[in-house]
Amino acid sequence: MTVKVVVDSALNVPQDIVLELGISVVPVSVTIDGKTYREGVDASRGELIALIGESKQLSTSQPSPGDFLEMYDSLGGEIASIHLTSKSSGTHQSASLASTMTNKARVLVHDSAHAALGGGWQAIAAALKAREGATLEETILVAEQARAKVATFLTVPTMKYLQRSGRVNFAKALIASLLSVKPIMSFNDGVVEVVSKSRSMPGALKEIVSLLKEKYGDKPLAIAVMHAEDQALAAQCQKLLEAELKVDYFVVTDLTASLVVHGGPGTIAVSALPVEFVNGLKK
Repeated sequence: MTVKVVVDSALNVPQDIVLELGISVVPVSVTIDGKTYREGVDASRGELIALIGESKQLSTSQPSPGDFLEMYDSLGGEIASIHLTSKSSGTHQSASLASTMTNKARVLVHDSAHAALGGGWQAIAAALKAREGATLEETILVAEQARAKVATFLTVPTMKYLQRSGRVNFAKALIASLLSVKPIMSFNDGVVEVVSKSRSMPGALKEIVSLLKEKYGDKPLAIAVMHAEDQALAAQCQKLLEAELKVDYFVVTDLTASLVVHGGPGTIAVSALPVEFVNGLKK
């Protein structure tokens, strides 16, 4: 029996790949001005991003252990459950608890130490391995190997949402806003850290490309650009990436709303992985 892969919606796996590989998605909830939406169920990512731009109060909440238990019990068999970094969310903890409660499935839970397609690429690599007939342990091993090779960089046009979400302190946000600095952030051992900065969004995109070039050189890559309803910025980013890097597989998609809550509209993220991990995906 084929190992099944479960993710949370914060891993940003595009719907066409979800359908192609049979990945099951447990939604993260986003609360906007007092109304709660399950991402991808009650509203699409694009709809949520539009609402976020007009909102006054924002928050996210992880799926409950009960949400995961319901998914595990409905799938049965063997499950690789791959999730948002445990350093910034309780999603991994909820999944781990549910894995001990089910008597209808055998579940191994993997901490991606990333968000968006930084974690999503790991799930995709695992699902491709499972499709080949791999055991549960082999499937998780591929996710671990992909985690060691993946990189995600993101930048935001304003510090307002990061300050409001508590992801940076007020003093740093105020100084950055006054200087019009665009921070470039990445994941280090599951924690989001500022790794560089720029005075403009075009400059920030160029710096992201430079950081990826420094990490991967001329290796063939799978790259995803995730945007918050800014197609023009995403197209600009894609052009820069394809000019400087060897891109064998490219995805452009809406950024998960659970990240847009913290970064705000205009946030853009780039996740890259050596392409050998996703060989077999339809182009």
